[in-house]
Amino acid sequence: MKLLPLLTAAATAHAFTVPANLPNGIYSVAIDARGNALSEPLLVRSLAPSSSPSRITPRQAPALPNPSTNCHDRQLASTRAEYDVALKAFNSVVCDPATTYQAGAAIWISVSNAKTVPYMCNYEQANRCWTSETNEADALMNKQCGNNGIGWVFVGAYKKAYGRENVGQGGTVQIC
Repeated sequence: MKLLPLLTAAATAHAFTVPANLPNGIYSVAIDARGNALSEPLLVRSLAPSSSPSRITPRQAPALPNPSTNCHDRQLASTRAEYDVALKAFNSVVCDPATTYQAGAAIWISVSNAKTVPYMCNYEQANRCWTSETNEADALMNKQCGNNGIGWVFVGAYKKAYGRENVGQGGTVQIC
């Protein structure tokens, strides 16, 4: 299966629309205290057109403390199978390498043919992304929003959220 990952750091507070057609790579966007983007996406590192899953054994976090699940009134633009590929790539490329992400950033990955992306919003403190957390958040969204529902899970104790959202949409669909 050919993966075309696009790992991105962006803004928070419903202030940034995930671009639909950026070249493969890791991106960063500076944000202000309210989560508004202060710049265009900056390419930090290009990624190969094909990516293998991480060989690192993922360390797992405990269950999410008091998660709050929220749903939008729309469905995945990707098929569930395409979204599952994107979530697996997100876990492999974003979560498994044990990277800590700075406060005030959103991280997402786009995979070939997927029109829906998994993401993590990091609000007020630096945080790791954990595969166990993304999988738990996905299960919570499936339960509350339906298997193909768009939504997010906020974890107040960690000041972060995990979600899934459609890309592009003419600037009307925003994350975090």
